[in-house]
Amino acid sequence: MLKKSRLSALACIASLALSACSGTTTTPPGPPQTTLSIPTQRNAAQAALAAEFGVGLLTLIFGQGTTQAFGGSNTPPVCNNGVRVSIVSGATTITTTVDVFYDPVCTTILAHVILTQTQNSPTASTLSGTATFTTQTGAIIAYNALSGTVTKSAGTTSFSVTGTAAPSPSAPAVASFGLSCSSTGSSNTCGFGGIQNVSIPACSPPGPSCGTLQAIQIGNTFTFNGTQTGNVNTGGAALKAYVSAPSAMTLSPSGATSWTITGGGTPVINDAGNFSVTTGAFNLATAIGISLSDATADASATANMSGGPFGHTSGGVTQVSNGVAASFLGLDGIGNGTVLFSDGHIESVAGFIVQ
Repeated sequence: MLKKSRLSALACIASLALSACSGTTTTPPGPPQTTLSIPTQRNAAQAALAAEFGVGLLTLIFGQGTTQAFGGSNTPPVCNNGVRVSIVSGATTITTTVDVFYDPVCTTILAHVILTQTQNSPTASTLSGTATFTTQTGAIIAYNALSGTVTKSAGTTSFSVTGTAAPSPSAPAVASFGLSCSSTGSSNTCGFGGIQNVSIPACSPPGPSCGTLQAIQIGNTFTFNGTQTGNVNTGGAALKAYVSAPSAMTLSPSGATSWTITGGGTPVINDAGNFSVTTGAFNLATAIGISLSDATADASATANMSGGPFGHTSGGVTQVSNGVAASFLGLDGIGNGTVLFSDGHIESVAGFIVQ
């Protein structure tokens, strides 16, 4: 289980698609009171962040792992506003290296990602990769590894990838994720799933045991159907969020573009809504908008990344029945920030995971 002060390794890989190197946004004043419980607010906020993460990660893999041509032209590693991408294309392999920096002139490394696509047949290839994330002083805070397959047939491109996450290359995995996508022309259908052990406050202030942490496991499955117009992809989305005892859940594919979590019981959030993602150079997301609502939980949530690929995330939770704002959230580009809840207490977010 990751300690509260450490960056969540599961969500870190999303920093390439969602990332920013700006500071955490200022949290607005406390919202009016609402009858939504703190756990419901927390779950709704986490669901919106998970959806944003899923959209960004799927966009990154599609752009860097499925759109290059074998034997095509190479891309020299030139700094482009804090991002440096190198593409080396051979007859049967394509190696893409993506470096993201804390500064726009590419001097202090944040993330180093290598994705290798190897052709096995005219229509099928394998995809493997690693991602290492460091602090501004060079300390490793997260390491991710992934592997999967890519197929191209009759105008349709598909991939399915699974991955693990750890605090460092030598540490055991603490989280797992899966993602898959299928695209034909301007239409695409994608899915994402992830499970992660975290620690949250045992209660809400001012309770007597709020100084202690409760170990839980959180899980999310996310699907969307989109339409691409230029560099903007929009469509409908659905997300389920689960909470269980530590290490109780398992993640598995349930179809070509969907994932299932078992062991999590009934979803605590069962959302439907919309998404929008705008991409820029090298298919990195420059803006992401997520809007989800669960009538049963009486909660809706938003997460919006803007000013990218080095923008921040803002959003919040609203009670559906009365329209009252319940929570506000603000994160920097690597997913660190805070959530301000309706009772006035604040919880930290690390790597897009509410702690």
